[in-house]
Amino acid sequence: MKVCADILAHDQTTLSNLAGRTFLITGSNGMLGRAFKSQIERYVPMADIYSLNKSQLDVRQPASFLQYTNLRPDYIVHCAALVDADYCEDHEDEGRASIVEGTRNVVEFARSCGARLLYPQSFLIYDGSDSITDEQSAPNPMGAYGRFKLEAEQLVLVGTHDALSVRMGGFFGGESCDKNFVGFFTPHMFKLIRQGTNFIDIGNRVWQPTYTNDLAANCLLLLAADRSGIYCMASHGSTSFYDLAVEIAAQLGISDKITIGHADMAVLAAKEKMRRPKSVIIRNMRLQAEGLDRQRPWQQSLYEYLNQPFFKGLIK
Repeated sequence: MKVCADILAHDQTTLSNLAGRTFLITGSNGMLGRAFKSQIERYVPMADIYSLNKSQLDVRQPASFLQYTNLRPDYIVHCAALVDADYCEDHEDEGRASIVEGTRNVVEFARSCGARLLYPQSFLIYDGSDSITDEQSAPNPMGAYGRFKLEAEQLVLVGTHDALSVRMGGFFGGESCDKNFVGFFTPHMFKLIRQGTNFIDIGNRVWQPTYTNDLAANCLLLLAADRSGIYCMASHGSTSFYDLAVEIAAQLGISDKITIGHADMAVLAAKEKMRRPKSVIIRNMRLQAEGLDRQRPWQQSLYEYLNQPFFKGLIK
């Protein structure tokens, strides 16, 4: 497997359309925000990037945008949002303020400066009733978080010119700021080993682990190719959390140090505030039809991710 694979190696001509453009990233300290910044730096070295965290730009507050009026970005990548789906179930006012009203403010800012808006969308807008999910699948959120994300997407698509919404598989990335399964499970597994525990139970909910760097790079290609509307985007293949945990242990060379057992998914789901689909398997139908699918098998991307210094440091 290749580490740090250049998935856009053959797209340099198209990517040159972004040269000299200005990007503004909201929520820059999150998993996706970091990925977009790193991939813009990698593939569009002549771009101007304004990477803004919550303290620099609170999207919930319209006045927070005033200091950036003169930037006039060409593209806004809107990653800022409350991302804790369970928290949103018990704090709907906060969730709506961050996800829906925050997006409404970003839309108004984009319109005022003529920027194109890229909205990363969650797979949690789906209920998993389709065996394969693509652009033709009807969203049906199972919780407040998904409802807010879907409402925000409609604001983006209706409120701005040539907006792009990318409905993404469940992702990993960001190393120390990775709040999803890979980022949580891997350090936890090493902690258990250090404490002398050699067994852990993992559920079998099906997931489609997708690398944030791959998502960000592929989204840049869509912008460079002047695409708009809705795209589905996820890694190739799917797996259960159990099998993913086994693969992580194998790739890190510690399968002999810890045994991973099966946990009843229903028991784990009962502890969650928000109901989640049993599985949402995304097919990159539109990307493939347009020759723009640059996603990789999840095992390949995971190998690259786990070879980052952060994870190598956990082994010591």
